[in-house]
Amino acid sequence: MNEMKNQTVLELSPVEKAVGWLVPPLLGAAIGWFLPVIARWAVTLEWVPFQGPLGIIASFHGWKAAIVTAIIGLIGGAWLTQAIFKECLVAIVSDSDVSLKIHNEESVFSRDTISGVFMDQKQLVLLGTEGQELFREKLEPAGVKAEKAFRRHGYVWLGLEDPFKEEYKRWVPDTPDLEPGVNALLKAREKALKKDDKADVKELKEEISKLGITVRDQGIRQYWRTYKSLPS
Repeated sequence: MNEMKNQTVLELSPVEKAVGWLVPPLLGAAIGWFLPVIARWAVTLEWVPFQGPLGIIASFHGWKAAIVTAIIGLIGGAWLTQAIFKECLVAIVSDSDVSLKIHNEESVFSRDTISGVFMDQKQLVLLGTEGQELFREKLEPAGVKAEKAFRRHGYVWLGLEDPFKEEYKRWVPDTPDLEPGVNALLKAREKALKKDDKADVKELKEEISKLGITVRDQGIRQYWRTYKSLPS
């Protein structure tokens, strides 16, 4: 957590970033260095798949080949680190708004649209003025650091659990308490969850929210509730 005069940035610490940039690339380089040896062992096992590519790698000999495969492993590790950091949320909290950056996208919510903030199992959740979820994503650092940041800038902090958690109901196809249009969107969203299509999952949640329903997930299971404003 980095505190500036007018804003607080919640993100991975410099130490965590350094570890992220060091460990996967070095591990990838080490695996790459020994990859020809591993491949020569693997091709002796008939049940191991990809025998063709493994046979090609197993044909590499000498330190020059090991250097090449180590460099490839290093690059692969760096790519993995970059992909991991892309999935990490960066929250910039100020007195006037909250900026949230993840997946190369940025969402900005002005203070007057946020009725409360809480953490739910390491997920940062922003609630709108009608009790709807404006935003929900995993945040590191979580807990006390997030609470300190939002309180510092005057936001209503609601704690470390969802104040509406008892109101959620598990969705099943054709739930009678929901309109047919909502059921159709939830059915489409279930398919997107199974495919791990994050963009479609997010878009469908926004469409469902427009119909007065908030959705949260546990794996591919969907739970829903109707909007309810926080008590003043």
